[in-house]
Amino acid sequence: LGVPVIPGSHPLQDVETALAAGEAIGYPLMLKASAGGGGKGIRKLTDAAALKAEFAGAQAEAQAAFSDPTMYLEKVIVPAKHVEVQVLRDMHGHTSVFPERDCSLQRHSQKMVEESPCPVLTSPERRKLLHLAATIAEGVDYLNAGTIEFLMDQQHHFYFMEMNTRIQVEHPITEMVTGVDLVQAQLRVAAGDEVALTTPEPSGVAIECRLNAEDPYHDFRPDVGTLEQLRFPTGGMGLRVDTGVAPGDKISPYYDAMIAKLIVHGRTRDEALAKMHRALIELHVEGVKTNRDFALALFQAPTVLAGKADTAYLNRDFLPKWQSANQPG
Repeated sequence: LGVPVIPGSHPLQDVETALAAGEAIGYPLMLKASAGGGGKGIRKLTDAAALKAEFAGAQAEAQAAFSDPTMYLEKVIVPAKHVEVQVLRDMHGHTSVFPERDCSLQRHSQKMVEESPCPVLTSPERRKLLHLAATIAEGVDYLNAGTIEFLMDQQHHFYFMEMNTRIQVEHPITEMVTGVDLVQAQLRVAAGDEVALTTPEPSGVAIECRLNAEDPYHDFRPDVGTLEQLRFPTGGMGLRVDTGVAPGDKISPYYDAMIAKLIVHGRTRDEALAKMHRALIELHVEGVKTNRDFALALFQAPTVLAGKADTAYLNRDFLPKWQSANQPG
């Protein structure tokens, strides 16, 4: 298809084969689960010793999470931004692609904040990225809604990373900047309708922040209990809250820690950031601990405000400083 990809290995089942592949590709490397997602089964490796030490644990994690122990290696590209493109393709051959999402703010490979459009992309770069996504969707004769993920290096070169064949957690920001109901469009595709949507330039800026039941003051330990009070912000236009919980509900350790998504839209990025700050201030949760304070501090960090965070920024730069300033009592 002519789409740039990150140098990597074939599927791996054992550490001996992985060591040979790692030697051929060169370190540093990412060890990933072939069936993976959500940051599970992923390890960053600096050398062969790290691969030996981490392979069995990552493989066991992949087996437990995805019922598939297959792994692969991928060359590390740092610093990089994580950008992704929402696609929709129907059985009549119509391919719709939508403005990109920047998902670079991640903790241990799990997305925490997403925004659309990517604040550092130019319009010509956006057109190139969307063309690559359409090429992939058409090249595999894809049918459904899906997300095609890329890494973007400092020179704004794009490298295909993976495709998630589903509607993703962060789809609301695409809906906010396009006005398209992606879930409805996906159902229309499933019903056999023709769904040919013009690729719009983004209208304004949308940002999403994930609210998780976890304790950032104690290494983000998952928290459980009863939601005694839950008050979401009521900011009117440009604010959306997606959740499935209510006061009195019990947060269980057996499910994902995310309990809500705060989504804001503004005419400008500064306006969207201000709305997110206000939404986090107004958010009130009692009964379980959440990452709200951490998110509030994150949205005041100069690098985040400038839109320059890469995928390593949160763990490398922000988190150590935040933890140092917020030692548990």
